[in-house]
Parts: sequence; C-alpha cells; structure tokens
Amino acid sequence: MNLFFVIMLCCAAFLAEAAPVQIDIYSVNDLHGRLRAAENAPGAARLAAALNLLKAANPKGTLIVGGGDMLSGSIDADSFEGLNAVEAMNIMGFAANCAGNHAFDYNFPAIVRQAKAADFPLLAANITDANGNIPAPFAPYAVVKRNGIKTGIIGVLDEQAFKKVKPDRVAGLRLTSPADAANKYAAELRRNGVQVVVLLAHIGGQMENGMLTGAIVPVLDNLKGIDAVASGDSHTVFACSYKGIPAVQAGEYGRQIGHIKLFYDTDAGKITQAEANVYETGALTQERDSKAAAFLQPYFERVDAVYSKVLAYNTQYLANEKYGESPMADYFMDLINCELQTDITLYNGGAIRANLPVGNVTLRELKQIFPFNNTLYVVRLRGRDILKALEHGLGSKEIGRVRFAGLTVTADLTVPEGGRLISVQLADGSMLNPERYYSVAVNDFLLSGGDGYTSVKGAEIIRESGKDLDVLSTALKKAGQINFDYNNKRLILK
Repeated sequence: MNLFFVIMLCCAAFLAEAAPVQIDIYSVNDLHGRLRAAENAPGAARLAAALNLLKAANPKGTLIVGGGDMLSGSIDADSFEGLNAVEAMNIMGFAANCAGNHAFDYNFPAIVRQAKAADFPLLAANITDANGNIPAPFAPYAVVKRNGIKTGIIGVLDEQAFKKVKPDRVAGLRLTSPADAANKYAAELRRNGVQVVVLLAHIGGQMENGMLTGAIVPVLDNLKGIDAVASGDSHTVFACSYKGIPAVQAGEYGRQIGHIKLFYDTDAGKITQAEANVYETGALTQERDSKAAAFLQPYFERVDAVYSKVLAYNTQYLANEKYGESPMADYFMDLINCELQTDITLYNGGAIRANLPVGNVTLRELKQIFPFNNTLYVVRLRGRDILKALEHGLGSKEIGRVRFAGLTVTADLTVPEGGRLISVQLADGSMLNPERYYSVAVNDFLLSGGDGYTSVKGAEIIRESGKDLDVLSTALKKAGQINFDYNNKRLILK
C-alpha cells in the first residue's frame, strides 16, 4: 500500500505542470516633474499610493518602470534640478527609467547627480559617444529578478530625439537605431540566461482607427527577442498587442499607469500569455502615500515662498491642447508680440505645457506653462522661411502644433508638409511676402533648429530679449487682468 502511494505521488509529480509565473509590469511615462496634485496631475503622493495598491496584488512579481521624461518640466522639480523627483521615484520603487529627450533639459553634470541619487539605472542603449560607447551615467540595460524570473530591461530613445534638444546639451553624442540597439542587447541578455526582456522606448505612438501608428511602429516591426514594450514621448494612451508584443503608453503627468501582465511557463521557457492595459490613477485611489507626501511637502513650501507672487487675474479658463487649439498659447503669443514689438511671434508648441484656470495667475502658474527657461530673441527672418516653419509646425503628429501671433493662417492639415498652407496674412491684412524680411520673436530652441525647424536655425539676431518667464511676467503685471477674446481666427482650417 505504501509503495503504491509513493508510485502514485511520483506519477502525479511527473504529470503535473508547474503553474505559469506571473510578472506584472507597471509603467509611468512623461511625468515631467508633476509632483504636486493639480488640475491635470494626481501628484506623486497619489501616484505612489496607486502603485502601492497595484503592487500589493503581486509583491514579488511586480516591476515598476519609467518610460522617460520623468523629471523636468515643473517648477517643483526644476527648482531642485529634478533631485526631489528622483527621490519620489525611489520611494515609489522604480526598477529602471528610460532616458528621454527632456533628460537634456538639465546639463550633463546635473544628469550625473540625478543618476547618483537614483536607486534605479538610467537606460539609454542607443546613445553613444564619438567612439561608439555608451557614456556614463547611461546604461544599456538592467537585470532584476521577479518571482524568481530573471528579467532584463532595455531602454532606447527615438532616433530623432536630439532634434528636440538644444544642440549644446548633446554635443559629442549621437543616437543609433533603437531597434538595432534593443536587438543587440536582447541577444546579450538571452545569452546570459535572462528569461524575460522588457523594452522601455521613449518613442511616440497613438491609436488611429484601432491601429497603432507613429514612430514606435517601425521599431516594433524590427524587434527580435523582446517580450513587452512600455513607451513614452507622445503623451498618448494606448494598450495593445502588436504582432504578438504587448505594448503600452500611459499618457502623461502620472494621470495614467500602464500595465503589462506576463505569464511565463518555466517548463517551456517562454511566455504563454500576455495582457496590456492602462489605468486611470484617480480611479484606482484617492489616497496619498504618507511617506511621499511628507518628503515632498517641504519642497512645495520652498517653491511657494518664492513663486506665489500674483501677476494678474485670469477671467476665463484657457485650455492648451498640444496638438490642437490652444487659446492659452494664443494669448501668450500675442503678449510676447506686443511686449517685444515684433511683426510676428513663432513658438514651438511643445514648450507650452499647461492650461490656465480662472483666478490669480502667480509666477508658479506661469512657470508651469513655460517650464523650460527659454531665452527669447528678436530675429530677422525672410517670409519664405516663416512659411516653411508654419508648414512644418502645423499638422505634425510628432511635435506640438506651432504657436504664432501677428498672422492669420488658412491651411489644410490633412495634406503632407509642403502643401498645407493656403494663405498667410499679416495683422494689417496684407499677404506675407516670401521675399521680404520680418522681425520675429522666437525662443532659443527654435533658433537652434529644435523640433526640425531648420528654416529658423541661425537666423540673424536683432537682439536678445531675456528669459520667457521674465518677459511674460513683466507683460502680465502691466496687463493686470487677462480677458482674452478667443475666436480662433488666426488659424482657419479647410
């Protein structure tokens, strides 16, 4: 009887299949230093509470990762070189973060300090120096264990990412193919016994008619040995399976959290099931993590002590849609045009980052809108180069819509760049003359050719006019009240 029992146990052990191991990957991208709870952001303390809640369901099998652009872009983070945002990520338990183009909003010594303060690596497998090496503090990948499964995490940026960076910040660096870099290091990880490989890709994408589109698609088409992709950059929300690879992007500012659930069969040595989702942070919890809240409160108080001065009163809500209409941006473009007394103002849409609610406008609100400390210049620009800038900045799904003042533009955004403009009129009703020179207010990012504005690059400088924040705060104090009559007549779409 005992022998029979032993034999039956052995047979059962032989026949039984090990249950698949569950790995939960939670991703946050494009946080942009939104540490404080606001109209368009839950704040780091609530984000931490939501991640804690999700992690509790699978404590040993959860991986929290960043899809890039996590630090810069808010006064609360930038006032401290992003170091408080790094510590907030430490508190949340991030295992890795992918470098994004806005990592270079900070100078290189600041990036090094951020990396030293982080409990997680800063990944950039396709950034190299002149010798083809990945420069410190960047690393190509990290390896962690979750539920006993050896998991590799690779990070890459869009090959065009440096077009969105001031050239002096990336001097001597270059970007290689993200797919080639991902495949190279995925193969290396596999050779070293890694069982699951996750790619963090700061490369934009969006869903259109149920199909994934954008710069991420050709990268996905050429991946080998990658099990899951968490992306960033375009501030969009998607969760899908693309040719068998689960892929997510979780919006912006911590409002969403991406989730890729993997089931790994240890017997077969492969993933047998994968799911992709995106959750609204506010729908998960209204609680705040006490440790994160206590850590951040002194930083908020220090910022408020400096930036709480009231500049003006806003009488109506002014929205800002990065790829669409922005009454708020139009108001401030008019303000710059008036303050600097130029014919035209041109501004990259990606530099404008917040809405403007009704009420007192403080220096802190203004810094939330214009977070990148740009310098304004008045330049001499030929009409044909202005037309090229408008063609480039209108209708693009890769960069924010160009903002302007002093012009009325009629355009068809459904056609490719080069044929979008129908007519461009000046404020006096005359047509823009392609051969005439105009005085144009631009920021240093446009002047350097950032975001692909090559027609503005190197324009003749008439004068430097100071930081955008200084120019606009002076103009707001003069105005006293914002009562903007928005009718969108400056851009007429056909």
